[in-house]
Formats: sequence, C-alpha cells, structure tokens
Amino acid sequence: MNDLKNNFIEFAINEKILRFGDFTLKSGRKSPYYFNTGLCNTGSKIRNLADFYANYIYQNELNFDFIFGPAYKGITLASSISLQLSNVFSLDKPFSSNRKEEKKHGDTGTLIGSSLSGKGLIVDDVISSGSSIVESINIIKQNNAKPISVLVALDRMELGKLRRATIEIEGENNIRVHSIINIDDILFYLKDNEKDNNNFHRMQKYLDKFKR
Repeated sequence: MNDLKNNFIEFAINEKILRFGDFTLKSGRKSPYYFNTGLCNTGSKIRNLADFYANYIYQNELNFDFIFGPAYKGITLASSISLQLSNVFSLDKPFSSNRKEEKKHGDTGTLIGSSLSGKGLIVDDVISSGSSIVESINIIKQNNAKPISVLVALDRMELGKLRRATIEIEGENNIRVHSIINIDDILFYLKDNEKDNNNFHRMQKYLDKFKR
C-alpha cells in the first residue's frame, strides 16, 4: 500500500471520518464501519481532506476541464479541491455543483458555480450503490458536457444493480472511476495495525457477505 493510501487511512481514523462499530446504512444494511467526510467541518480538516484529493489528481495526472460535486457534500469537496489544486499545484480548475431544487429567481437554474463545459471530473466521498454518481453523470450530460472521470475518497466495493457499483458505472457510462482508498486497503491496514484484530475480523466477515 502506497504512502498516500496509508496516510489517508490514518487521517480518516484520527479525524473519525472512518469509524468502527455498529451502523445502519441508508439501505438498511448493518455495517461494522462508517465513513463520512462531512465530519471535516473545520478549516484545517477540510484543507487536509482536499489535499489528499488534489495529490491523487496530480500524481495520477487526471485530465479534466472542470470539477463537479453533487449536493450536498460534493459542494464543499468541489470548491476545496479546486482551491487546493490552485494553491499547491498551480492548477486553476473551475468547479460546479447542483441544487436539489431549481432556483427561479436571481441566479436561476439548477447549478451553483461555473457553467459546465468540456470534460468533467465528478468528486464525492464514497461509492456504495453508485446512484448519486449516476445522477451526476446525467446532470453533466444534460448540460452538454462530458463526464470523463470520478474520484471518491472511498470505494466500498459493494453491489450496484447486479455487479460491483464501480464496474457498472465504468461499463455503462464509458467513464473511469478512481478512489483514494477502497475497502481492501482498509482491511489491509487493519490487519497490520489492529492490536486486538477485532475490527479486522468484523470487517472480514462483513466483506465476505457483501463485497462484490
């Protein structure tokens, strides 16, 4: 596991973005872990989070014209990643997000930020079923732009409609999905770092059942 992955997992655990315990997901599924970048709620935390995204983008030479972050978490992600790319790597990229409801006065429409033009990078916190990513792909296409890549902090590597959500998204939309880490990386980290191995074994049991 490379340094970016290892450092990101340690950051996520230390800031309680990644927590272990007993959680009920939106789907109703019981999970032994929960991941929530919305807990990056101070200037230093969101800067550090955006720095991991920016470093991944720079190291992997992702090519895009604008950043799109789906409401609501993606709004903060898109703007902070754009800022960090400019501050650290002198890459000045416009960013945009969608509104949950169309605004009918003043700055009308369904988008916040830059207009969509060219090739888009979608940023979000996790991929579970992939539904929010598909929604973002459709929004970009409806605005006559091209979604070309997705970057999330964590790929849960779980089922979409019939197969792993990441594979479905890539195959059905001709788009590349990237993640800073995936669930295998977390499992590898726990195996090496958990003193009592409790979290490792609970995660392993969960993944044996739900990983695709």
